[in-house]
Amino acid sequence: MLTEGWDHPPTSCVVLLRPSSYKSTMIQMVGRGLRTINPEEHPGVVKTDCIILDFGTSSLIHGSLEQDVNLKGYDSTEDSTQSCHNCSAVIPLSCSECPICGEMLLVDVRNEEGDGPEQQRALLSGFDMTEIDLLARSSFEWIDINGDGSAMMASGFTAWAGVFNQDGRFYAVGGARNKASVLLGVGESIVCLAAADDWLNTNESDESAHKTKAWLRQPPTERQFAYLPPACRMDYSLTRYQASAMLSLKFNLHAIRSRIAEARGASLAAVA
Repeated sequence: MLTEGWDHPPTSCVVLLRPSSYKSTMIQMVGRGLRTINPEEHPGVVKTDCIILDFGTSSLIHGSLEQDVNLKGYDSTEDSTQSCHNCSAVIPLSCSECPICGEMLLVDVRNEEGDGPEQQRALLSGFDMTEIDLLARSSFEWIDINGDGSAMMASGFTAWAGVFNQDGRFYAVGGARNKASVLLGVGESIVCLAAADDWLNTNESDESAHKTKAWLRQPPTERQFAYLPPACRMDYSLTRYQASAMLSLKFNLHAIRSRIAEARGASLAAVA
């Protein structure tokens, strides 16, 4: 929406939601976040980087800004893009797999005699995988209730979420004030954790993100102890936030079990 001529130096995240036909346009859009900050105009604002989230294909077609930049563009007799035959997205000619839909693409290769092109499917030759620690990146503190990863809980001021292991399968369930509990996800633990974390980020404000708040480390309140098992009074390492997570599970256990039972029943019905 704000692509050219808009200036707000504190901007440190730019979201590209459409492809850009020209690299100069892409640079203009990304440039909204590349302004340095004048401390006199913006006292107390610290900016160390700019995050670019490209949901289109601009960076694939034109390359990153670390590469040589030619604002005037260039003339080429050869088309540098192709159209995906599955989703019709315009993508770089060098792509062997569509970055939008994942379709494996046909590429031109020369036959053994070298007298003409043939079409063949591009084969995946290798890939790198990086594990993302969602618990470390989350704004909320996730509590391992049982100490074995079978029940993970996090909560804010108005919402809660949990991830639970049932017979090797994970289920994410969330709830919020004035909202019924909902099943957020089923499958691998990382998928469910991501869904549960998204639920908290959607239903809580930045002020309620609990991870760095000092009061979380304080001992539980007397009101919390009143609802916790008596043995918890002897656990001097128990924090106020851990108690909050345990109580969120206790008060919503029936709803959590109901959502998981519904999901398991639907899965069995689909198999049958």
